[in-house]
Amino acid sequence: MKDSILQLFVQLIAQETGLHIRPQDCGALSQKIASRMKALKLSIPEQYYQFLQTNSEPNQREWRELIVLLTTTESYFLRDKGQFKLLENVILPEIIEEKKRLSNESGLMRSLRIWSAGCSTGEEPYSLAILIQKLIPDWQDWNILILGTDINQEALDKAKQGIYSPWSFRLVDPEIQQQYFSKYKSEWIIDTKLIKNVKFTYGNLVKDDYPNTQNDLCNMDLILCRNVFVYFESQSISLVIKKFYNTLRMGGYLMTGHAELYGQIIPQFRSKIFPASVVYQRIEREQEKDYQPTQMLLNITCIEPKLRSENLSSPVLLPIGNSKDVATPLTRVREPFENILRSINVKQSNLFSLIPKNQDRLATNLIQEAGDFFKNKNYSEAIEKAEQVIELYPDNFEAYYLLAEIYANLGKYEQAIDYCQQALKVDSMSIFPYHILAHIAEEQGDLEGAKVFLKRIIYLSPSCISAYLELANIYNKEGNFKREKKMYTTSCEILKLLPPETPIEQQGKITASELLKYVKEVLLQSSNQ
Repeated sequence: MKDSILQLFVQLIAQETGLHIRPQDCGALSQKIASRMKALKLSIPEQYYQFLQTNSEPNQREWRELIVLLTTTESYFLRDKGQFKLLENVILPEIIEEKKRLSNESGLMRSLRIWSAGCSTGEEPYSLAILIQKLIPDWQDWNILILGTDINQEALDKAKQGIYSPWSFRLVDPEIQQQYFSKYKSEWIIDTKLIKNVKFTYGNLVKDDYPNTQNDLCNMDLILCRNVFVYFESQSISLVIKKFYNTLRMGGYLMTGHAELYGQIIPQFRSKIFPASVVYQRIEREQEKDYQPTQMLLNITCIEPKLRSENLSSPVLLPIGNSKDVATPLTRVREPFENILRSINVKQSNLFSLIPKNQDRLATNLIQEAGDFFKNKNYSEAIEKAEQVIELYPDNFEAYYLLAEIYANLGKYEQAIDYCQQALKVDSMSIFPYHILAHIAEEQGDLEGAKVFLKRIIYLSPSCISAYLELANIYNKEGNFKREKKMYTTSCEILKLLPPETPIEQQGKITASELLKYVKEVLLQSSNQ
């Protein structure tokens, strides 16, 4: 298939579904289009493209067939325990108490409305139903709606069946599994009491109109949209967020996957930062005129102290402001504080703008172009430009480091590690490649290796706060809470040396006092355990 027509398909898919087809996935997309053309007995791609553009019932059916090929349905019960603990111990209890108060004042039946947007095969809505029944003993006396929507009709059909393989329960306590599910041949079928409050329906987040009272998409207390935006174009994310805002009741909450709203302007939402996750609250009308929209520039959520209800109730509120900076996309490897702060040198710029003064102008331009492609997720073009730099200048650190970032982002860790090593051959004193190596090691479960790389960063840059915070995270996972506390304490000591309003910049602004407040909050929570 010609690249020109393939790019038309890419644009049309983004327009109709919000899905971002990465350059490295275009080969697979071409094969999927070919399979649908064969099913429809169409001979050339242009015919299929024109068919997808028509406005008819057959067209809508075909889009649903194509979507099945384009989307993933991997899910499991109680996915992301940190977020579910936050829901169980903080968010849902707050909502439930508010709904009780409103019911007592109005005399109306108590109600609760939750929307799982992008629910896949149904594990998330049913997990929410389990939480609700645990938190509301008299749940049968409430008017409860847990609405699951997805663009993949096959996934919805499976969700409605409520039959799951043992793999879907890989993080579920066996007691919960026995209580809410029954053995069905080699699989498990959900209890009918959970089905009562859960409803599934087809939904296209980009194209559908909502709020919509006819479809129950209105006045929501809580919207979960997790691991959806990671596949979306930036413009589509912005569009959907605005519609989510209007679909929530005042004071209602939105929870997304970690870092999925990085760099997005969130109008009228208040960001509440907990150790387990960031959540977004639609604020009251009288507060809107005094509240500035938030641009999510933090990925603090990877720092996960042990969660208990008594130490989760006080989030850190960071009014980050309305920065106009363009944020670099987060890589798939985890970067807890690296996007705020690479080191305590607060005037340090984005790496992609650190061009040596004596560098040839051609290499300078190529690096800048590669960085721009990377920011826009055009990875193949970014790789091509960076490789051109290496051909011209085999000792160019920025090119090697950028290639390491790209391959880490793509999950191709062997290539990422190789380019980190190449970068270190050029500049053995740089801490940046060690950050990537540490994150890859942690992603692969090699905590000892990750600690070695992070300690090397601290040796090279003793004031690098991100390394201390990453080490604290690892020590928490290992249950070494004494060392975890030591890392947080050291971070505090470093931050206290700065004037409170010192801007600490990395694609956005946060002051030393705001960062210090967060770290102190984590220390306080740890001391209460």
